[in-house]
Amino acid sequence: MLLAHTAAALPEMLEQLRAWVEWESPSQEPERVRGLAREVAAAFESAGCRATFHPDALELTYPGTRDAVDAPILLLGHLDTVYPVGSLPAMPFRLGEGEEADRAYGPGVFDMKAGLVQALCALQALRHSPRTTSHSPITLLFVYDEEIGSPRSREQSEPVMREARAVLVLEPAAGAGGKLKIARKGTARYRLTAHGVAAHAGLDFALGASAIVELAHRVVEVAGWSAAERGVTVNAGLIAGGTAANVVAGQAHADIDARAWTAAEQHVLDSRFRSLVATDARVRLEVDGGISRPPMEVSPASDALRARAQNLAAGLGFTLGAMRVGGASDGNLAAALGRPTLDGLGAVGAGAHTADEHILIAHLAPRAALLAALLAEL
Repeated sequence: MLLAHTAAALPEMLEQLRAWVEWESPSQEPERVRGLAREVAAAFESAGCRATFHPDALELTYPGTRDAVDAPILLLGHLDTVYPVGSLPAMPFRLGEGEEADRAYGPGVFDMKAGLVQALCALQALRHSPRTTSHSPITLLFVYDEEIGSPRSREQSEPVMREARAVLVLEPAAGAGGKLKIARKGTARYRLTAHGVAAHAGLDFALGASAIVELAHRVVEVAGWSAAERGVTVNAGLIAGGTAANVVAGQAHADIDARAWTAAEQHVLDSRFRSLVATDARVRLEVDGGISRPPMEVSPASDALRARAQNLAAGLGFTLGAMRVGGASDGNLAAALGRPTLDGLGAVGAGAHTADEHILIAHLAPRAALLAALLAEL
């Protein structure tokens, strides 16, 4: 029944997806994201939800039909994308043709507006299916700034996460087969700044203390902390410094990304960054930043969610794999709060954050049905 309902709704799902993709919503323009939130809220209200607008998140509540004391199931997602306003002319929403007729393209279509459409269809299926008349309350939380690390919305989302009995994350699935994401690395960002002594490179070279040279040594040092066998990575992605080729650099800095599978490894890395010492005593090191998202580690409760989802998928006629991924999401925050969390329940596709971003249309209805089945059974 659920799959039949979601399959019949596919044309409406694609039209809804077109409307939300064509509403550009870059993280850096929160007013545009809030405008999309109003559109999304109206659609979910028509499906029986009540909307609450927080400064940086849209919260939707769908009443349960079981005991009122049931803790809600939380569906977690985001409304922002990485694409600046004006991206549509170069990469409009479109349905593929020929060999690509199974795809839909557009900025944010995969990450993660199709996941929001699947959630809407899942609620509509719950509402109209006679076999799902009993379910717990459902909360949906769509934040406005996930793509930049959720710096503003985190204070608004974490209290909602704490109230949830389980958290289902609508982020895109992993790989062409649409695997669940059962674990994610924790992320940290650091800015390492070297404060040296500027001097004329010809007249007073010996009086200078190069911030660039010192920073280069430290970048090589921290890169050596990566350990592929344990999934620990340290990457200096940006570096800048100095004022001119004939000046001993007085300052330089590097922006560094650090990731690990476990909180223990993450805190070891953090301590090592805080303990960096300059080779040249005349150079002062400064470390800013820190851990931004803790890891999403596998727990017995989240593993049980994984097994439940895979069993339901088998009943719907498809195989649902599972894997660990290096990227982070707000699912990391929910898992760190001790909530059973299952990620990657959104669209199947590829090309996130690129001009080739797309979804595989055939997976929209089955995954919406899976989400509805999970909501009915949890």
